Amino acid sequence: MEESTNYLGATIFWLYNVFALVFTGKTLQTLYSLYTTTYKTKTSSHTKQLWLFSILALISFATLSTTMLNVLIQSFNQRATLLQKSPLSSSSNNDNNLPLAIWHWSTTSHLFTDFAEGLVQDSARFFWAQSALLATLSTVIYMGTEGRQRQIPNLWTFFALSQILPISFAQNLFYIALLLTCPEEQEKEETKDNEPPNSSSSTATRILHFSKTHSVLSAAAYCLCLALAQLYASTPALVPIVLLARLCLLFPLLIPAQFYPSAAQAPAKIPQDRATGAEVQRVVLKTALIMTGMKAYQAVQEGFGPEAITVALWGHPAVLALGGDVFLCAVGFTAWNWAGPRMGAAAGSAVVEKPAAAAAAASGKEKRKEAKAARKSGAAAGRR
Repeated sequence: MEESTNYLGATIFWLYNVFALVFTGKTLQTLYSLYTTTYKTKTSSHTKQLWLFSILALISFATLSTTMLNVLIQSFNQRATLLQKSPLSSSSNNDNNLPLAIWHWSTTSHLFTDFAEGLVQDSARFFWAQSALLATLSTVIYMGTEGRQRQIPNLWTFFALSQILPISFAQNLFYIALLLTCPEEQEKEETKDNEPPNSSSSTATRILHFSKTHSVLSAAAYCLCLALAQLYASTPALVPIVLLARLCLLFPLLIPAQFYPSAAQAPAKIPQDRATGAEVQRVVLKTALIMTGMKAYQAVQEGFGPEAITVALWGHPAVLALGGDVFLCAVGFTAWNWAGPRMGAAAGSAVVEKPAAAAAAASGKEKRKEAKAARKSGAAAGRR
């Protein structure tokens, strides 16, 4: 059986694996740099939360490594069987010819196409794939918004990981970065509101409106790609559609920086209604819930009951790789909303509230002084 050789596809495949390791290393280096240069100099500590999300990131990495390896093993075995060779588990693949067999497989298989087709084969499988991809969209928009406000260094590495690996790993690493850059109480107390209220409100409204609009447009373009992906399954248009959807995930990273002022500037420029990452992410989550409900309804209409949808999760390694990551992503999201607001979102509101409280206290002090002076003046007039 004569096979066409695709050296470009093989090169992309091997670079894919190399870049996954490189971007993981670069992201970990960024976190270590934040820990040594920023976090260690602070008096506040989030040790328990750092341990929590470090463990979640480790679990995500171990899980995605296992599931993605299963995808490769299945592809290798299917290709070997198609070529009338023994599968990977056979004893004929000894130490001498296994590397050559792997290289031959990488140059003749259609791994990325097979992966995409496995996800969109039917509505039951696509239910899990779409849920994972919408979770990815929600997370990258949160990373783009909150990462710019916190001025996370090398933010692009988190986006690069989200392009290559299932999202839960990059999500938990990003939560660690937010913990390492969480502002201190001293910094909050020194913050002063130097802009007129009308200017602050106008800036906040503009930024919040732009962030929500951008999120809706990004979600619409991304969801359109998801809808087209199932319509054009098993056609040459599938891979370009998938690539276009991946490009949509980079939109939050390409927004001009002025639309996302840093956390240090936020109290002066944006009052309590500033466009936080959680606020922007909420818009996408509502869209994701609607899309997921529609896909579940479609699957049921096509004859896939709850049991069939559950079985579809285990029916293909590609579906398990993405569908299983949905649960890990949900665990990380829940953990952050349970632990994160006490050192993240709440910190932002505290930054705003403390100057207002100080101003109120100063105003009260001035009023007490005026009352005391009035009483003295009245007493003096009575003695006269």
